Amino acid sequence: MSTLNDLITCGQSYWLDNLSRKKITSGELHKRASEQGLRGITSNPNIFNKAIANSTDYDEQLVALVKDGKTPIEIYDALTIKDIQDACGILDSVYEQSGGTDGFVSLEVSPYLAYDTDGTIKEARRLHNAVNKRNCLIKIPGTKEGLSAIEQMLYEGININVTLIFSVERYVEVVNAHIRALERRIAENKPVNNTISVASLFVSRIDTLVDQLLSQHITHFQEGSPINSSESLLGKAGIATACLVYQKFKEIFNSKHWEGLDAKGAKMQLPLWASTSNKDPLYDNLRYVEELIGENTINTMTDETISDFAEHGHIKKNTVEERLDEAKELFNELKKVGIDIGFVTQQLENEGVQKFIDAYNELLKNIAKRRLDVLGTHVPQQQLFTGALDKEIQASYSVLDEKQAGRLLFEMDPYLWKAEPEEINEISHRLGWLNLPDIDNGEKLIKFSGEIKNEGYTHAVLLGMGGSSLCSEVARQTFETAKGYLKLWVLDNTDPAAILDLEKKIDIHRTLFIVASKSGNTKETISFFKYFYEQLEKKGKHKPGNSFVAITDDGTPLVKIAEEYSFREVFYSSPDVGGRYSVLTEFGLLPMALMGIDIHTLLCSAREMKKSCDSIPVAANPGVSLGIVLGICQKHGRDKVTFALSKSIDSFGYWAEQLLAESTGKKGRGLIPVIGEPLGEPEVYKNDRVFIHIYLSADSIEDDEEKLKEIEKAGHPIVRIKLADKISLGAEYFRWEIATAIAGMIIGINSFDQPNVEESKKNTIQLLEGYVNEGSFQRNDPLLKSEDISIYGGKTIEPLAVDQYNSPGEFVNSFTEQARQHEYIALLPYFLLTDGRTKTLQKWRLKLRDELKVATTLLGGPRYLHSTGQLHKGGPDSGIYIILIGDEKEKLSIPQEQYGFEILHHAQALGDFRSLSNKMRRVILINLGSDIDSGLNKLYKSIKQSSKHQQLL
Repeated sequence: MSTLNDLITCGQSYWLDNLSRKKITSGELHKRASEQGLRGITSNPNIFNKAIANSTDYDEQLVALVKDGKTPIEIYDALTIKDIQDACGILDSVYEQSGGTDGFVSLEVSPYLAYDTDGTIKEARRLHNAVNKRNCLIKIPGTKEGLSAIEQMLYEGININVTLIFSVERYVEVVNAHIRALERRIAENKPVNNTISVASLFVSRIDTLVDQLLSQHITHFQEGSPINSSESLLGKAGIATACLVYQKFKEIFNSKHWEGLDAKGAKMQLPLWASTSNKDPLYDNLRYVEELIGENTINTMTDETISDFAEHGHIKKNTVEERLDEAKELFNELKKVGIDIGFVTQQLENEGVQKFIDAYNELLKNIAKRRLDVLGTHVPQQQLFTGALDKEIQASYSVLDEKQAGRLLFEMDPYLWKAEPEEINEISHRLGWLNLPDIDNGEKLIKFSGEIKNEGYTHAVLLGMGGSSLCSEVARQTFETAKGYLKLWVLDNTDPAAILDLEKKIDIHRTLFIVASKSGNTKETISFFKYFYEQLEKKGKHKPGNSFVAITDDGTPLVKIAEEYSFREVFYSSPDVGGRYSVLTEFGLLPMALMGIDIHTLLCSAREMKKSCDSIPVAANPGVSLGIVLGICQKHGRDKVTFALSKSIDSFGYWAEQLLAESTGKKGRGLIPVIGEPLGEPEVYKNDRVFIHIYLSADSIEDDEEKLKEIEKAGHPIVRIKLADKISLGAEYFRWEIATAIAGMIIGINSFDQPNVEESKKNTIQLLEGYVNEGSFQRNDPLLKSEDISIYGGKTIEPLAVDQYNSPGEFVNSFTEQARQHEYIALLPYFLLTDGRTKTLQKWRLKLRDELKVATTLLGGPRYLHSTGQLHKGGPDSGIYIILIGDEKEKLSIPQEQYGFEILHHAQALGDFRSLSNKMRRVILINLGSDIDSGLNKLYKSIKQSSKHQQLL
């Protein structure tokens, strides 16, 4: 190793371009520093990725960090910082012996910050403080944006390794940043003797790109012709650049200006030759070492280069100055053959940053996977089968990584969505849900729930619609009520029968009513409140307002109502969280807490999912990767997101249905969620489906999985998500919120608005006003009437000749048979869905699916107005809509209104019918008469009798 030690006599230090824990723990680094002349170490994401991914040396610390709840980025941070600290300790003696000019170990800021001055400054400070070693250099790319950060850090006394320099011009700018920082410190009487930086020129990469360009200019040899100038220039640009950089170094640091700084103790910024391993097998392996020896320089070498140089390297002083004249002429020659060195160096900088980003992503991906291995079955496990779309989806992963989608999402960048300029501000105020897993305000809710329980309340009723109610519906159907806690009910149906049915199930004196409305003026919700407040008054309840709490945003009309009626409590939700993304706010958590559900653990589950998604490369990012799959499937016509949910968690589909439909159904595009449609044989499905199988590990799924395997063989994309337990739904809520947001980005829509939701509301208000003024609803005559069954058609249906139909079944079958390939049929009953009614409607939808090979949906009104209603009007015109109503037998007044719930309920159905009709959607409305059960059975019997597919019934 005498050759290596002899470099010092030439004034050059050699640094190791590699670092791993094994080199530290085995004593290798100590031996190199003490016996073999090693003077410094550099690191980068690629180096750490190889060290961590290809060894077990980090396992013990990694496992401990995972169990301590660290994110993949925090794990990477801790692993690398420990290596840097230990390496700094080993080289501290070199630092001491050199008087503080050598013995450094370099740690790089995130490559994502290469063009972010403020971000680089913040990160450099953090890393400097975290390592807390005097001989640590923070690596900052020498980009234009990096120059200001370099100067500021040096001014603050943080020593810097300036990386990714490719040109003489940029080198001069880097040196000037170093000098400006020194001058600022001197002007403020701050010491400069320990302010150190090095300037790293990436030598071999220059040759790699220039040679590629030169090879395109090499012409055919002809005897007697002059030497091909392009061929003669090969392999020279890298060393030539280094020669010119060294001359600039000598010129600057031998100037009169520098003498003044030197007299005050300032240290020169030394040139560092980086990327000195040979990339071309036709060149000498040691050319970037032997030809770049110079006083006051540093050469970083890989293990292989160090070994080669130790064995057969040759040392000659100041070889870096031997080809100066040739170097000066080289760039003129390159220009003559059409190579713009300015373009080359900018391209090299761009490629250099991207290579570090790619390595950083690969490192995070490996750590994320190792983290999940440690967590095992305690976290949800996701498997994706994407069939023929796999190549495009994998390419999309790379594109979104390049666009930094995983990082920008959690930085709440509204520009991820291709929104109109006026939408950007709205989006930026709708991204607060990304922080919800980290906000655990459960103690207040748990304390409140304990107080309610101790006061003897036995029931809780959530009065709300859509995002305010569906999370509670999932909780109600999924979790058991803990002993002594409140049994939860959800009222989101204005049918008087639904309200009266609920009243039979509760003791109103021992019931807490939760009035939940994000806007604070949801008509159904306020009507429910008025009704139950009056009922409590009639039953002699002392202080009836004490039986009510509100969940809403600050300053809404509901806040005033709560004050006027002396509600027990008002819980304020986050104003920057939209209704359908509010499950992890008070809207979802308070009802769960009242049931005795462990909301701390549920939030912890969501938090673990956030750790798996926040700034993680797409391939290892469960939320973003799912969103890409959904988005790409939609682009290829696979927009029917078909959920197969195990029985114990099947109500999760209600919430996911609303999230997907309302978030993506706009601008004629959208994902169409299909829930409650049992799995069929592969032949009933066209290529418009993507299947989602979510199940508990404890559930029996053999039948579903057997069918899914056949569906998978048929080429349909399938997402499988395995949950350890029900409380893991906390993670699923967050995964699907991320996936929906990303899917919207892929589809090209704003995932956070609902532009068509108000249409049905406005129509309902107009109908109610007309009813109040005239005492009835104005409507056209039915297209077909048979006994108590009347069928009305929308604008696209009214012109049809109906005389040819002998029964309601014939007409309805003719209507549904309009469904073309890749369309869907929506059954929209506007009445209380009893078990019997649901059974009949389920048989009908399966008949439609199996006969027509189209997707079907079934969701009652008015619930669907606040979920799939947006999709029906704003999404693709691929739906066939059948609204089913009855003439309500029950009459139920709404206090302070001139109409009752039966009128409100009817107006909502008619209002939605009018909205769909005005949108020229294919819609019919069927009035089943006053006896809904009889009417529905008659209708279905007629449909079966009129079917062309009797063998399927």
